[in-house]
Amino acid sequence: MSRQSGSFIIEALVSLVIFAVAIIGMVALVGQALNQVGQSKARNDASFLAGELFANMWVSPNADIVAWNARLAAAIPGASANVYFANCDCAVSATAPYTYDCATGGTARVGAAEIIASPQPVTVCIAWTDQKDTDLRTRMRLYQTSTMITRN
Repeated sequence: MSRQSGSFIIEALVSLVIFAVAIIGMVALVGQALNQVGQSKARNDASFLAGELFANMWVSPNADIVAWNARLAAAIPGASANVYFANCDCAVSATAPYTYDCATGGTARVGAAEIIASPQPVTVCIAWTDQKDTDLRTRMRLYQTSTMITRN
């Protein structure tokens, strides 16, 4: 019996270990890709709904934000939105860590939004919690967009 008679079994076991590590890596990669797809869908929904609100505000000086908020809650569970009549950057609220406020002091409007005759900046901030993210520091998501609105 030669000294190399068991080397084939060792080579086979090493190749199985390498294959198993590769499979585990692929599964982790697929899981991460699925998580990114879910986040992308929520951002896309937020973008679509913000654009829809802007379109409603351009058409009607009294856009119904309450009905729009219901559509937002149906599209992105747990989402909340603030509409500001100002150019601003949405920032984490000092009083409520899971809400966002306009950092430059814009006025939040709830209910019907009345647009004045001159062009006015409007900022929409949509915040939601990513339930699949286990890190509490990074689970809040935010979408922000601005436009100019005027009454026709």
